[in-house]
Amino acid sequence: MQVTFNTARYAVHAALDTAFPDIRIMGEEIKQGLNPPCFFVRLLEPEHTQELGRRYMRLHPFAVRYYGVDRANEDYYDMAERLTSVLQQINVNDVLVRGSEMNFEIVDEVLHFFVNYNFLVWEPAPDIPKMQELDVQEGLISDN
Repeated sequence: MQVTFNTARYAVHAALDTAFPDIRIMGEEIKQGLNPPCFFVRLLEPEHTQELGRRYMRLHPFAVRYYGVDRANEDYYDMAERLTSVLQQINVNDVLVRGSEMNFEIVDEVLHFFVNYNFLVWEPAPDIPKMQELDVQEGLISDN
């Protein structure tokens, strides 16, 4: 499966958009003027580690911040419960990928939800030219 960092980001955005069509989803830094409710999705520090040969492990840790209208803890706990279900599996290139290490915290009236998606990816095989022609000379070697 070929997965780019942006492919994983788009899959998380799509899962949120499907489950919460009325809540705005942002992927860039918030400059000014925040209008709750909204999500801010950020890919934290992804890793790309060679496993064996052309096989690599890609780790995609995400932070999803939710800014609620009521700013009440009950609202944030309800949203954390819903995010746990929504982000349990995401669709990446028509393959369902399970989220892991889900956790959350509420800091300064903002829900911070964390989830990881890990993928095995393969580097394409190098295009090595095949042998074109081979000249063969046959004969016997004698000691006489």
